[in-house]
Amino acid sequence: MATASTSIEHLPTELILHIFQFIPIKDYLAVSLVCRNFYHATQSDWIWQQHCKNQYNIREIESWQDIHTFKEFYQKILYRYGPLLGLWYRVVDPYGGLVCIKIDNGAIICNEYVLRRNERLLENSGEFNILHRCLFKIIPCYDDNRISTKILSFSFLGHECMGNIIISKRDEEQLVLEFQLKCLDRDDVALSIIAINSFSNSDTYKQWFLEENPYYDDEDIVTRTLLEKKLYANLFTWQLTSYKRLVSLSQRSISENFPLRCGIYSGSYGAHGVETLHVYIDKNELIGQKLSGDPNVPAGKVSIKAFLDKPVTSESMDRPYVLKDGGKIFPFSLPEDYTHRSHGIPSHYYGEFEGEGQIAYHGYKDAKFIPGRLVVFDKDTFGFLWMERLKSFILFRALSDQDLFLGQAGISWKN
Repeated sequence: MATASTSIEHLPTELILHIFQFIPIKDYLAVSLVCRNFYHATQSDWIWQQHCKNQYNIREIESWQDIHTFKEFYQKILYRYGPLLGLWYRVVDPYGGLVCIKIDNGAIICNEYVLRRNERLLENSGEFNILHRCLFKIIPCYDDNRISTKILSFSFLGHECMGNIIISKRDEEQLVLEFQLKCLDRDDVALSIIAINSFSNSDTYKQWFLEENPYYDDEDIVTRTLLEKKLYANLFTWQLTSYKRLVSLSQRSISENFPLRCGIYSGSYGAHGVETLHVYIDKNELIGQKLSGDPNVPAGKVSIKAFLDKPVTSESMDRPYVLKDGGKIFPFSLPEDYTHRSHGIPSHYYGEFEGEGQIAYHGYKDAKFIPGRLVVFDKDTFGFLWMERLKSFILFRALSDQDLFLGQAGISWKN
C-alpha cells in the first residue's frame, strides 16, 4: 500500500503536470475532484498549452483577440471546432473539391483548393497555380464579457450569410467524419437560384470564371459551358453542403525500389481542367480516387489503378542510367500518337506497372476501365497512359505540405 510520501498526489508539481498532459480532457473533471493538488494541476495553463500543441499543432494564441490563456482558447474554440481541422472532401456532385479547415489569424477558416492550369507557369516550372477560396469562417464574438462564436458562410456570389454546422457522423473515438454546413439565410438561397437566370453577364460571374480558369475566353463555348455547369452545381448545393474527412492519408512509398509516395496529386484532365486525386495503396494495387471530378467521371470515383505485382519490362530498360546509390533509371519518351496537356515531362523513369484507367460518357454512363500504364518518375511525380481507345497521357504531381498547409492544419501523415 502506498504511503503518503510515495502516493501520486504528493509527487512534485512538475511531475504531476507532465503526467496530466497525457490524460484526456474529458477526464479532467473527475481527476480534479481527487485532491487540491490535482485540481490546481488541471487549471495550469501549461497543461492546456500541451493539449493545444499535441492535438492540433497550435502553438500560439496571440492572434485571437481577447483570448488570453490556452485554457480559455481550448474550452471556447478548440473543444467545439478543433475536431473539424484538417483536410476534407466537399460533396458537390459531380465536381467535389478538396478543402482544408485550419486556424488562420484569429479565426477558423475553410478554404477550397482551386487548381488552375497556368500555361506560363507550367512551361517555366511544371507546377499548377493554386487559388485558396474561402467557403466559410468561424470567428469569436464578445458580448457582456462572454466569448461565443459565429459562422459566416460565403457564397460564390460575393456575399455572406450566417451558417450552422451539423455533425452527421463520428467514428468510435468520436472523430468527426462528416458534417454539413447549412446556410441560415433563405434570401441568400433564393438569390442563388435567381442568379442562374440573371447574372450570367455580371462582373461577379466573369470573376468566378477567371478564378477557375485564368485563360477563360467568352468565345470558347466548350470551356464556358463546362464552367457554367460547375457554377450552377455549386449554387444549388449552397443551402446545405456536405463534407467528408480524408482519414486515410499516407506518405508510404510503393517499395524500396520505386520511391513514389502516396498522397494528394494533381493532373490536367483535358478540357475539364486540373483535377486532384487521393493516391493510396490497397494490397497490391495503387488507387487514384478523384477528390475533384467532372461530368464524365465524378469526384469520389476511382480514376486510375496500377497493379504493383505486374511491373512492365520495355525496350528502354536495356539502356539504364546507373545512379550514385546504385539504383537505375531508364529513358522515357511519350509515343507520338498519344495526346497530352503536360509540360515538363521527365526524361527518365524508375519503373512502369500495368494498370487501368476509368472512362465514361457524360453523366457517368457506360463507365468502364480500359488498359493503362503507370510510369513512376520520382517520389512526387508519375504519369498515366490511357491505352487503346483514348491514347492519352496525364502527368501527376504531388501537392506539397506547403501547398496544403498540413502543419498549420494540425494534420499528420500516416505511414
